Amino acid sequence: MSKDPRKGKASGPERLPDLIPLGRAPSRTIKSSVKLEPHGSKGSPSSSASGSSTHTPPLESSTSSLSQITQDSFEGASIPIQKKARITTSTASDSSAPSTPPKSSITAVKNEDITLKSAIRKVPGQSHHNRHQSLWSLSDNVRIGQETVSINPRQVDDEVTNTFSQESWHEPPPLHHIRQALQYLKSNALKPDQVIASGLLRLGRAMPELLREPTVSVMMIQMLRPEFTHSFKIRTNGAVVFLVCTLLHQGWDDVPNWPTDFVMAYLEDATGERSWCANAETKQFVANILTAFRTDGDGTVSDKFDPVRLDEKSTTSAVMATIDIHEYAESLSIRKRYNDPETKALIKDVTLRTIAEQIPMCIGASAADASVRSMIKLMMATCRWVEVRQKAMSHMEFWLGSFTKSAKPLLRMILRQISSQPTLSDDDLETWFMLLDFRYKTRTHQVEPVKEELRVALAGLAGQEMVRYGLQHIMAAELNPNEHKNPYHLDLMELLLQSIPDKPAVEFGQLIQGCTIEAAFQSAGSGPINPALAPVVLVIKRWIRHLGKRSSSWNADVLVGLLMDQGGTTLSRLAQQQELSARSKNISTFWLQILTEVICYILMANTMDAREAEEVKLSKFSIAHAHAFILRWFQAMIEPLGDGETCRTPFGTIALETVRISISRIVFLEPPLSYAMDTTTQEIDSTLIFRVVENGLPLTDVGLIALLDIRLPPKMLLVLVGDFVARATDLSRFYPDSLVVKNPDVIVKIFNLSKFTETTDAAVLTLANSIPLAWTQTFWTCSLIVAMLACCNPRILALIVWDSMPVIRTLLEICISQHYSFPPPNYTSQSDPSSERVLRLGIQADQTDKETVLAWERESMVILRTWDTNRTTALQLSESEYAGQLMRMDFGPSQPARQPPPEVMQQLRGLNERYGLGMKLAGSREPDYLRRMVGSNDDAAWVDRLLRDVPGIMNALPASTLCARYCRSILNATTAMDENGQPTGGSAKDSAIAAIVDTNVRKKMIGYLESVMSDSSMGLDGAYGGQDPLTRFQEVRDIFEFFLSRLSPNTQEGHSNMEKDVQETKQAMETLFQSANLKWPVVLARAVLKTPGTGFLGKTMDWIETITAKEDDILWLEMCLEFLLRVEGSNEDEQQQAAEQSLQSLARLFTSRMFVWEWFARDKESLLRQLIKRVDQYFSKQDSGMGDVEMKSFNRNSHYSARDSSARVQLKLEGGENFDTFPEILWLTLLVLSVNGTSKHDGSTWSKLFKVSSQAENMEPKRLVNGASLLSNSVSDVPLARDNQLRKRLCRTRDPEIVKVSLDGMTFVQVIDVVKEGLGLDLKVAQVIHQVLLDMLEKEHGQDVPVHLESSVVKRIVLLLQYYTDQGGAWSQKALEAFKARFNSQIDTDMESSGATKSETHSVALLPNFFQAAAMAS
Repeated sequence: MSKDPRKGKASGPERLPDLIPLGRAPSRTIKSSVKLEPHGSKGSPSSSASGSSTHTPPLESSTSSLSQITQDSFEGASIPIQKKARITTSTASDSSAPSTPPKSSITAVKNEDITLKSAIRKVPGQSHHNRHQSLWSLSDNVRIGQETVSINPRQVDDEVTNTFSQESWHEPPPLHHIRQALQYLKSNALKPDQVIASGLLRLGRAMPELLREPTVSVMMIQMLRPEFTHSFKIRTNGAVVFLVCTLLHQGWDDVPNWPTDFVMAYLEDATGERSWCANAETKQFVANILTAFRTDGDGTVSDKFDPVRLDEKSTTSAVMATIDIHEYAESLSIRKRYNDPETKALIKDVTLRTIAEQIPMCIGASAADASVRSMIKLMMATCRWVEVRQKAMSHMEFWLGSFTKSAKPLLRMILRQISSQPTLSDDDLETWFMLLDFRYKTRTHQVEPVKEELRVALAGLAGQEMVRYGLQHIMAAELNPNEHKNPYHLDLMELLLQSIPDKPAVEFGQLIQGCTIEAAFQSAGSGPINPALAPVVLVIKRWIRHLGKRSSSWNADVLVGLLMDQGGTTLSRLAQQQELSARSKNISTFWLQILTEVICYILMANTMDAREAEEVKLSKFSIAHAHAFILRWFQAMIEPLGDGETCRTPFGTIALETVRISISRIVFLEPPLSYAMDTTTQEIDSTLIFRVVENGLPLTDVGLIALLDIRLPPKMLLVLVGDFVARATDLSRFYPDSLVVKNPDVIVKIFNLSKFTETTDAAVLTLANSIPLAWTQTFWTCSLIVAMLACCNPRILALIVWDSMPVIRTLLEICISQHYSFPPPNYTSQSDPSSERVLRLGIQADQTDKETVLAWERESMVILRTWDTNRTTALQLSESEYAGQLMRMDFGPSQPARQPPPEVMQQLRGLNERYGLGMKLAGSREPDYLRRMVGSNDDAAWVDRLLRDVPGIMNALPASTLCARYCRSILNATTAMDENGQPTGGSAKDSAIAAIVDTNVRKKMIGYLESVMSDSSMGLDGAYGGQDPLTRFQEVRDIFEFFLSRLSPNTQEGHSNMEKDVQETKQAMETLFQSANLKWPVVLARAVLKTPGTGFLGKTMDWIETITAKEDDILWLEMCLEFLLRVEGSNEDEQQQAAEQSLQSLARLFTSRMFVWEWFARDKESLLRQLIKRVDQYFSKQDSGMGDVEMKSFNRNSHYSARDSSARVQLKLEGGENFDTFPEILWLTLLVLSVNGTSKHDGSTWSKLFKVSSQAENMEPKRLVNGASLLSNSVSDVPLARDNQLRKRLCRTRDPEIVKVSLDGMTFVQVIDVVKEGLGLDLKVAQVIHQVLLDMLEKEHGQDVPVHLESSVVKRIVLLLQYYTDQGGAWSQKALEAFKARFNSQIDTDMESSGATKSETHSVALLPNFFQAAAMAS
């Protein structure tokens, strides 16, 4: 026996080290008192031998194997008593560790049998083996003898060193050398010998069976375990454990079944020091151990095994760092090492018990971070077992809150394991439900990590099964009245629904349907319950409140799922239950009521987040299609029975009244208070209910047709339709799009509700339908409903009924005129048709109805055999049962206007006053119903009454009607006065009301006129918002059209009072614009500018030109000229059009009425300057845009004036200039240039058009490139009116250049005509004229047919030429000589006396005043 050099006493044979508690001691918190040790009875040497191992590893070593170790070899073995101390965990001991065992630790020492009791319980179902459960299968059967222990474990013999210095071995080295080497490495863990370490690795590669020798394997297993020193400090093996793991792997790599000791050592390290269970150097060895925790089938490919999750890299000694362990481990395999079912069951049982005993140290306030991390990582390695998943999930909520970073990977792995199962077990479902029931308390930061992991897991194999069971669990918990509501259930429900790939809302609706059906079953036989306050309804409303915020499609899909009859058997369960017991008679009814409440709340779900009225409106409009789908569902479900009180449905027999109430609630026709929830409802919900319900739902074609097709009794359905249309009409006052019924088929379906169907005899019913007959009162109710629909859709539905349904048109006319009598006031004795004819046709229609009903009633009595066949007289009105109650159902164009009954007229009045039906139609402009009623009589008397009784109608009246009303008021104001200036006729009250109406009309018209003068309606780019260009400033255009068209009447119509109408119109127009402090030319020009593309410019030019052609009033002429000089277009095309048309109108005015030009040039200097400027601008644009010789033809706008007297011409001047203009504008330009002071410098209009030379005396007029005169008739095929008079006028100017241009291109006769009128001309001007005369005489001399002049003309010309010759005119003398030579035979020598010339000279008078000339011309 050797002595321990450290203690100086003999030591016995090497014994197994004491098994220690799991976890670190005392340097950190001790986590558990569980001691995983080889089992043996205290003091009993045979205890280990008596207990049989659960696994006998096959050892292939030739030198030593378990087969060589007989039972007798263990009988003499003396295994020392192993003392195990239960060290109690204390928070105070975390920071320091005592150097000696504390008293509490000594008193905590317990018997080994007691401490191991929890670790060696038998596996359930294996108690018949009658053996203790332990994983130390190899260690329990191996004795480490004395020969194994070296004398000095810190030193090694030379023989051992030489043994492991070899590179190869021819013979196996002795086992005791291997044991001594391992003992040395264990004792010198911090300074291992490199020779021995590398030698062991080479030996393991060459002879692995030596390392499988039991004592060698047990020694290496013991080296993997930490041990306590005498001071309770843990002495770890350091980096030597990596070497040992590799050696064990080398030794056991070829063995398919490994000892369970490896698993036990792994569990001990995983929950304790974690020195080798999660390190990169040992991951292949550990990967083989982890196969003990697998649950799937055999696998041979390493990729199928769970990866080893590594911890932080441990430190290694310098010696071990120089040895590449990976070189020896890379060729080792990874495969399943534990295949025996009993062995796996034992491993599972011990592992689960180990985890269970470690868990208390990992939860609560005393849980240490290291302990929790170790436990979580162990659970991650073993989470293939459902028990581990279940245990981990039971504490996951705490770990997620306090150790989120460590717990998230475990949660991810658990969810991955659950979702990867082909089907969920009951334990996995329980685990899944634990996660769903997390409340998180104040740790709200845990929610999002859980959601992230759930989104990934729900995409797995069992993801949809998890979704289905998860939704069912959450709904069951929510519906349980005894369970406190989990605030996170709705968020999880939303997440689960989003994980459904195809229409999750439909699945959600199906689940809601199941809840409502179960609630209906539970209500069987119970007392009366308010469906709106039923617990299931309140919970479902809470779900929808949270989930129904997405879009209308979500809510529509929820409705689809809610109303879907899955497989055709879901709803039939209700009917079957109803038939089973008399107490269940109310099941179907109660289910329908619950369903109705749920549907109502789903329809309101889109408005949950709405805050403003506009948002509520938009959300309500988005559910129109869902609403129609619900009504179609009712249409398919309901089949009325013969009793008229009940109906058959797939879910049972229900009263028709119940169905009516359900439909009424769904379309929000019930009072808002009936939709209120219990007192727990949030305040915003209550407010929202009122905002949504009080105006109902929007009404569309689809929804109304679906409602009309429901097979309810006609009168019951008519009440629903009428209320629905009335509510939608009321809502349309604020939102016009809330009633958008455009389909004319709706009208037919509505009137079909008035058909007579109240008979059981098929022949009688067929006879009634052939007419057809309708109930009178119901027919008029249908008419009122159609009238409301038409008023809310003026563009389509109202136009249809106006043109093809006289009965409905009459109601619309009554609404517009607000004159509640028949016929409407727009029918007069002069109208077409006249009021008398309308009355007569209505009376005839009523009489025809009575006769038709009497004839039908008689035929019906014949069919029913109640008619006396011997009777010869007809059925009398007093004998009829249906006369007055029935009528022909004819609402088309063949039915004349009918007088509504008094009660119907009263109802129409109430509807019109409440919903403003007439105002909707009166405000329409496309089409204009008010104008249709007024017709050609704009001054309809009933309009005055309408304006007086309904001031608001003024906003809907056409502007032309207001103008007519204003003209009449001005006329009455001047004519209805006595000689003292006091009003005559009528009461003072009527006069006061009329004055107020007149004032309002004038203000309204002034408002229209002022609107066009404001720039607020025009955008920066000239746009006018979203207004239709064709309706832009329509009122202003109507006002001017009314006035200007009357100022320019068509004489062909032969109006006898034309002059009177013109004067009255002028008076009204002047009064209106003076009161507004406006000038009508300015407003008119502004209106033209702001209404491009409407044709208003061309119409205005026609009116102004017609007015100026006949107007003699100087003020009106001035205003017309001011407009022509102001008018402009808003775009390039209209600017050119405005410039050309205004200049053409001015040219025609001035050339046709020369005295107007004389007045204009003499007295209106400012207007003249504007005209000169406009002409210069016009030709400057022409010059800049005419660079090409080939002129672009003008695209004449269809709105151009029809008064264009000449066509556009293209001028190509000899100087190279090109112009595209009209002949009238050329003459106007010459008139303008004839005014004194007009600029004629180079570059001016004069220079561009007429001047060739810059010297006035050498000036020659410009001509066309073909040599023709610019003002000759060859320029245009249409000669200008009064061409000679215009030239004569131009020749009387003092500008020789103007005269020369005017004479250019004249014939000899025209020049003679100018010369003979040349008395009183300026001498220079006379010389120009006489020069032209001389040229004409020379040209005329060569003609074959000479010109013959009268002797009086010849004598006058001779006298004038002689006169200007005496004044010193050189050209006059030459012309006189040439003229005498040409007409010598006709000259009277007596006329050549100077006296006669002087007498003629003194007889010259000045030009007459142009006003006298105007009077003479008229």
